[in-house]
Amino acid sequence: AESGISAVTFRNLAAASGWSPGVVGHYFANRRDFLLAALERAAQLSGQRQRAIAETMQGRQALEAILEEELPIDSRRLGLTRIFVFFYAEAVTHIEARRMIDLHLSRWRKATQAVVKEAQSLGELDPRLCAADVAADLVAYVDGLSVQALFNDDVMRRVRRFSPVRGWIDLLAP
Repeated sequence: AESGISAVTFRNLAAASGWSPGVVGHYFANRRDFLLAALERAAQLSGQRQRAIAETMQGRQALEAILEEELPIDSRRLGLTRIFVFFYAEAVTHIEARRMIDLHLSRWRKATQAVVKEAQSLGELDPRLCAADVAADLVAYVDGLSVQALFNDDVMRRVRRFSPVRGWIDLLAP
């Protein structure tokens, strides 16, 4: 997340972790194995946060929080966003990275769909809307905005100053 995929070497991993390159090599057969483990860990962290939100909030509040959890609005979320974006290009040609990215996005859409349905049952969102379609669209909006923010400082400043998520959700209200 800090230096990009090209900076990942066993020597750099060892220095950052405080372990020797031999110890790092014991746990990861090669650089690609480590990178895939990093992607998997980023997806786990994201999923844990989404589940915690769904367990402590409900309806529109949960929907807004789950979506904003994936925006790069602080250093933790920025790091996770960078990791995912690094792997999007890799996933075009690497089947395992593609599978992991697809699984992460599928789980995020599923979590979003569940809170959309909950918000619909609470009368907070239009019940006539297809929850799966709404979830897919909202995840795509957040994902696209996150990528744009990484490449454009003006977009990043705007996202960090004011998240558009609530406005998107307002458009779905009955």
